[in-house]
Amino acid sequence: MRVDVGLPNFGTLTDQIEGGIAKAATRAMRASLIPTRDELRQQIVSAGLGARLANTWTGRAYPDGEKNSINPGGFIWSRAPSIIAGFVAGATIRPVAGARYLWIPTDNVPRARSRSGRQLGMSGGRMRYERRAAGALTPEECVSRFNTEFILRPGRNGNLLAFMDLIAGRSRGVRPNTPGRRARGRVSKLTLMFTLTRQARLPKLLDLDGPAQRWTSRFDAAFGEELQRI
Repeated sequence: MRVDVGLPNFGTLTDQIEGGIAKAATRAMRASLIPTRDELRQQIVSAGLGARLANTWTGRAYPDGEKNSINPGGFIWSRAPSIIAGFVAGATIRPVAGARYLWIPTDNVPRARSRSGRQLGMSGGRMRYERRAAGALTPEECVSRFNTEFILRPGRNGNLLAFMDLIAGRSRGVRPNTPGRRARGRVSKLTLMFTLTRQARLPKLLDLDGPAQRWTSRFDAAFGEELQRI
């Protein structure tokens, strides 16, 4: 009498084990990426730099979709890398294109609703523009908006202060100093619009090393949890 004992197919068994590990590793990478991205965003909000800059942080885990890898990867990046780098290292900003001063807007400067930006040329019969995010009006836009010139006064440490003779709005903001408003008894006053400085120093407000190290710890913990589910 002969009895045949079926031996396991070690190739298939190895593939199953590797597949389970790859699935656990990929899930761990995706799970650990999100809180790391959110930590970087929270850093910016806590530093008072605003949610708009915070939301430039984004991330992606690889491989995409339903695929798994025993050696997955993750990448977190900012869509405003120059600004982020400045607040990580502490950059010095100086005027460019022959300008002598940086014009730093005060809270009195209105914000532009939108900007199309400068012309880039024709494409497909239509004019193309460089898209620019809305922000505080530029000095040139202020002159056009309020139809008046700046009045410069000396400030501290070699800075200059740029004022405009404007009328306070009834609810908020400032308005042009027009004959009609003056006739209605509205009184104008010098309003500080910009501080002119020869250079500005960005403080070191952001840390990338800490979140990167915590990402490694998060991945290790998540990987261990995923392995237990295999």
